[in-house]
Amino acid sequence: MRSGNMLGVLLMAAGFMVGCGGAEPLEETQAELDTRQDLRPFCGPSAYTVTYYSDATLTTPVGATVCECYATAWVIGRTTAFAVTEYEYSCE
Repeated sequence: MRSGNMLGVLLMAAGFMVGCGGAEPLEETQAELDTRQDLRPFCGPSAYTVTYYSDATLTTPVGATVCECYATAWVIGRTTAFAVTEYEYSCE
């Protein structure tokens, strides 16, 4: 009796997946990924920090980008047009 109930549940689940179309295929290509705005920059041969502020008074930090030698940048918070870059050192 239990195996009959289990089979019914499995068939019902399969029916929902087919009826709803199942999982959506991943449609992004590499070209689309390369042009995304949230692409994190490669730091290159320098280490620096960019601090982003809420407005031109540069009093309230709202985010930062941190770069270490030859690594991918870490973006924390949000970016704005009001930014101050502090260079720490060259990695060469």
